[in-house]
Amino acid sequence: MIFRRLHPRDLPSLLELQETNLFENLPMEQRKDGFLSARFAAEQFAQMNREAAVVVAEDQRRIVSYACSAGVNFSRQFPILDAMIAAFGRLTYLGMTLIDARVCIYGPVCVDRAWRGRGVLRGVVARMKEELAGQFDVAAAFISKANSRSLAAHVEGLGMTVLGDYAFGTGRYWIVAFSIPPADSACGVGPR
Repeated sequence: MIFRRLHPRDLPSLLELQETNLFENLPMEQRKDGFLSARFAAEQFAQMNREAAVVVAEDQRRIVSYACSAGVNFSRQFPILDAMIAAFGRLTYLGMTLIDARVCIYGPVCVDRAWRGRGVLRGVVARMKEELAGQFDVAAAFISKANSRSLAAHVEGLGMTVLGDYAFGTGRYWIVAFSIPPADSACGVGPR
């Protein structure tokens, strides 16, 4: 398994993995195993990769997972993310409010069903932290309260912290975060 930054040639495979795991495309019984809430276009993935990082897991030349991060300004164009960002002034992490930290938005993240439970999520997030080291202090994300598998994977599996929650439309969402190391402590890998 190779964990690396997104390359433009990966976009068709990434988009296929996204479509397979969108909430609207999954049968009801598969939704309990995790789902994606929003669809992104190829150019949006490319822009996230330029602003922060998109990391993929590749196994035998197949993209089996991806994790995205983006700047706050890019993320504000999406109403669900703008609603989360609006809560940053009331959320504290690492001794400061998120509004005062260098924050990137983490997500979406997806792991192909056949590779779940094998440490792939941990691998893409570890590589993402290396890619973001020195550029940001914190990565914040939302997780649907209806997506208990994702919450468990991120909080219990990755050690992310639940900072609060918010409502958007008819949904309720957890706000979770993880710290990003300074450039000099990220295994020698700093910003690119």
